[in-house]
Amino acid sequence: MAALRVFVGLTGQLRVPPADGLAEQVRAASCDHGIKRWRLYLTPEQMESLAYGLWLRRMTGSAAEANRFGRKYGVVHDPVRASDEGPPVAEGRPSAAAGDGARVSGRG
Repeated sequence: MAALRVFVGLTGQLRVPPADGLAEQVRAASCDHGIKRWRLYLTPEQMESLAYGLWLRRMTGSAAEANRFGRKYGVVHDPVRASDEGPPVAEGRPSAAAGDGARVSGRG
């Protein structure tokens, strides 16, 4: 969650900003202290943006969050595809669906 907060906090400084509504979802995230997991409800676009943010975090020295997110949800930012197509692109599909978006629950 700390990496996500940094990502959305840098919105005005990034060439590719977080997806619409991602900052609000990060701020509204709830933590289940019993199981030590955060709950986020995201659209597919927000999940792709989140994967991009975790990829940026990986480039600054910590791959743990991106690896965990990719393993659990199958969404990984691919900079090669992104450079061919324009904005951030994530591969994979969310494994959990809730309403119009996906529910992401993870540690951190």
